[in-house]
Amino acid sequence: MTSEQAAQLIDDTLDLVHQRLQDLQAQALPREQRALAEEFREWRHPVDGHIDLMVFPGLASS
Repeated sequence: MTSEQAAQLIDDTLDLVHQRLQDLQAQALPREQRALAEEFREWRHPVDGHIDLMVFPGLASS
């Protein structure tokens, strides 16, 4: 996976998380909404404005 593909995957995931957070709010499920928001807190609000990606050694040559 290229860094561009990884960035797109993160963007797509965050879009889905945002949609799900809105759905949970509309369904009046605040505990579930808080749990999901906490699960993706570091992705939604990364330290220093970026997400550090770790390369899996077995995929480095891919």
